[in-house]
Amino acid sequence: MRKLIHFPLSSDTFGHQFGIKSLNKENQITKRTDCYKDEISLKNDLIKTDQDYYSVSTDRSIKSEEEASILLTNKRNSLLETAKSLQEDLVILSGDSNFGHPIIAGVVCFPNGWAIREKFGMGIDKVHDPVPDYAEVMSKSVNKLLTNLRHGRTFWRSNWAVRPSRRLDQSPKMKSHVEKDQAKLNSENVGDKCFFRVEYQTLTRLKKSGDILFTILTDQLPIIELKKWQQKNLLGVLKTCPEKTIRYKSISPFYDLLCKDLEKRIR
Repeated sequence: MRKLIHFPLSSDTFGHQFGIKSLNKENQITKRTDCYKDEISLKNDLIKTDQDYYSVSTDRSIKSEEEASILLTNKRNSLLETAKSLQEDLVILSGDSNFGHPIIAGVVCFPNGWAIREKFGMGIDKVHDPVPDYAEVMSKSVNKLLTNLRHGRTFWRSNWAVRPSRRLDQSPKMKSHVEKDQAKLNSENVGDKCFFRVEYQTLTRLKKSGDILFTILTDQLPIIELKKWQQKNLLGVLKTCPEKTIRYKSISPFYDLLCKDLEKRIR
């Protein structure tokens, strides 16, 4: 049975956790899961079908893209070409804190409810405007980290979601497909059809340009395949999670079905 690359819920109680950690220097920024071949094939199909939707680049970002490519693959390429061989979505933030570290380039094929072109040019706080309590709880820490991030060091954190579809691409253009999957949920299949989704995120300051490379590796498993302690923690977090956060994560429509299913599984 597969294991998630990381399970971020260390307790059964919800909390706003920045959860940033330093990546050991012997560890690589990018990773591979056993879904590598399938995901690379899917990513390249998406890019071929609608490159302008899944990627954005400007003259301003060219040097940073090449620097990121060398860092990740030892080859000098555009961010788009680099992304085609990696499971990770790739984003470059401006290193300039005076402008709020806006997004200057990106290749994002497996987002959870957003699109890179919609976020292009936004500073980090604006990007996170929809996140409940971000401004009060996390903004200061995030901006401090980005401002003080030194080259040669990488930091990582994780994020989680529960989605009613196995689709990796859950960008706005796929919303109707995800809603169709959600409409099929019932008490008998919710554990199979709902997926616990993890984003393993890294931040690295690029030495020459001073810009910041942000990577996102998405991994997921059906709820039924989580270990019992993971199911227990998830249930506890869901039950202690503020309603506004449940809404933001789009769990509300199947919240009751999911909680009842988890209750049965952890008995």
